[in-house]
Amino acid sequence: MRHRAALVPAVLAGILGAGPSLGAQSVSPAQTPQMPPPAIAPRVGVAGPPLTLTLDEAIRRALEQNTDVEISRVDTLISAETIRVARGAYDPRVVPSLSFLHATNASASALGGATRGSVEQRQLIGGVSFLGAVPAGGGRFSLDFESSRLTTSNQFSRLNPQFPSAFGLSYTQPLLRNRSYDANRRALEIAQRAFDLSEAELRQTVMDQLMLVEQAYWELVYAVRFLDIQISALAQAEGQVASNERQAKGGTLAPIDVVEAQTQVSSFRQGVASAQQALTEAENRLKRLMLTRRESPEWNQPISPADPAVDRAAPSYAVEAAVTVALAQRPELAALESVRLQNDADRRFFRDQTRPQVDVTGGVTFSGLAGGVLQNTDETIPEFLIGGYGTSLGNLFARRFPAALVQFQVELPVRNTTARANLARAELSNTQLALRRQQLELAIEADVRNALQAERSARERLAAAASASRNAQEQYESERRRFDSGLSTVFLVLERQNNLVAAQGRELRARADLNQALALLDRAVGGTLERHGVKLGEKK
Repeated sequence: MRHRAALVPAVLAGILGAGPSLGAQSVSPAQTPQMPPPAIAPRVGVAGPPLTLTLDEAIRRALEQNTDVEISRVDTLISAETIRVARGAYDPRVVPSLSFLHATNASASALGGATRGSVEQRQLIGGVSFLGAVPAGGGRFSLDFESSRLTTSNQFSRLNPQFPSAFGLSYTQPLLRNRSYDANRRALEIAQRAFDLSEAELRQTVMDQLMLVEQAYWELVYAVRFLDIQISALAQAEGQVASNERQAKGGTLAPIDVVEAQTQVSSFRQGVASAQQALTEAENRLKRLMLTRRESPEWNQPISPADPAVDRAAPSYAVEAAVTVALAQRPELAALESVRLQNDADRRFFRDQTRPQVDVTGGVTFSGLAGGVLQNTDETIPEFLIGGYGTSLGNLFARRFPAALVQFQVELPVRNTTARANLARAELSNTQLALRRQQLELAIEADVRNALQAERSARERLAAAASASRNAQEQYESERRRFDSGLSTVFLVLERQNNLVAAQGRELRARADLNQALALLDRAVGGTLERHGVKLGEKK
């Protein structure tokens, strides 16, 4: 990897190349031979050129390909379509109809107009209705038009065939139940609140995934740098073995000093193996957040993080201010508020359903009629009734035969058990939601306080670890100088080397912990999206 290749010589020079090699005779840095990199077993499943990745690129890949984010996006789209479904209750409906009737009715009455004991009639009926509901007030309207052609064998019929027609308009208005709130308005409001809920859940999912990506990225940065330290230490230790073997052959070092150096090599090889495993696990953790398919070629590429773990300045939050910001921004509270508003819609509807139902219906109907005059009739037929279908429609539009209707319909439930039980259940749910909000606010308070403390503690640990690393460097260099002067031993120098490597590892760990703590703090106050410049879609 590019960063690792650049870092190894620097670490070798900074950690272990500051003093002469371990031995009775001093060797100046200019005379120190360049040690070849140690032979390291390749990691499992990765090969080829590394994938250089910044934190922003990792976040972009996660937003584009992360399955959890995509599932939440689809949930939001489903909720938007549910709103359209609820609005569809107010779409007017056109209902055409066409029927044909052929009937032969028995009649034994002289006044029935029957011939041979029966009356036969044929009727072709066509009509169309325009129906709909009104959002305000819960009313329902209906416009109906119907016309037909009737032929009959009734000998008393004055017109045959007949062309009756009718046009009617009616409107039904609830006066108590369903006037202020009905099932359609309830369904629409619940659908809108469900959309708000899905948006809050999408925001929460994206925030959680971004936090996981950021933490995985900084863990990968630590794993890469820590492996570099272990490889550098191993390279120096192998060089020390070679140096000690040469000096042991020359009689300037005891054979046990060679054994001590070989033990150091074995120890560092264990460290390299453990660091390789940690790196692979950290790399796969990040890949799992970014990739959606097992067939993605990135699974076989090593990842080279391009952003170093830096000391990002933390937001200057006092505890109370941070909690206030969190209570305003956390999507969990927005999601719970959407659920509460859905329950409020239920309470309002079920409370309305406990009222009596009183509906008033008003309507007006205009009829038309025309037909052919029978030749054997002796009666005088008004001229406006003589004609065909056009004459019938002319009589309709002339409003010759109007009719008006006003009707009150009252329904008084005796007990109305269902509506009252539903209302009681909704009231209990409201109490439960209030308790859940109180519980969630307490959890947010604890999250914010913990995140603030974690950030401060990580920053203090980093400062202490950096100081310890510098001190370990000085102690190691001092011990090498003492050894060159004959005042120390190989054992003490190797111990100082171990301490230095451990101190540098702790500094790397503290730096990664600080960056991860800052990611947790962003999530705790609900600012993860703003921190990374991520904007979700506008509300619909």
